[in-house]
Amino acid sequence: MRLLLLALVACNLTGMPSPSGPSPSAPTPARTAPTAPTPRAAPAAPAAPAAPAALDAALEPLRPLFGAWEGSDPNLHATGRFTLEPDLGGKVLVRRNRNDSPQGHHDDLMIVFAAPGGLRASYFDSEGHAIQYAITATADHVELVSDEAPGQPRFRLRYDRHGADELAVDFAIAMPGAPDFRHYTGGVVHRAR
Repeated sequence: MRLLLLALVACNLTGMPSPSGPSPSAPTPARTAPTAPTPRAAPAAPAAPAAPAALDAALEPLRPLFGAWEGSDPNLHATGRFTLEPDLGGKVLVRRNRNDSPQGHHDDLMIVFAAPGGLRASYFDSEGHAIQYAITATADHVELVSDEAPGQPRFRLRYDRHGADELAVDFAIAMPGAPDFRHYTGGVVHRAR
């Protein structure tokens, strides 16, 4: 229906009869001689690459995690990869993560930003989860801890740097009412770029 309506509007705007034919009261448009196509302008020279935008100072402690990272666990037949890149002129960081294993495929997206109370992250995944995190960071350790919600588990994601190109990743869960986080999954990833 929408395509038909668009076709009707397009036909009437170009002076062509609509698919239902000309209306009895509409004048028939005069035919004009075809005109020669206008010559195309020469393509513009490629612009010089733009200088990278300045990174929000609050996000600076996460700079060592920028780039693409990959890891695998041959024993579990699992692979994982993520990227962390600045976006929106350096005001946010975007992490895209993908894991594949015999249990299935998992994608998630996380937006990291500076808030009045410190670094925060909003996480969304292909399973329908949405999690809000508070972030603490030092030169070699980044920790994300989910906000408390009554009756809900809490989550903790840690990145520990082992040199410039290796990270230990640990994801842990604290069940509702439990004070301690317990390891759920993790491993070591290496810089791919």
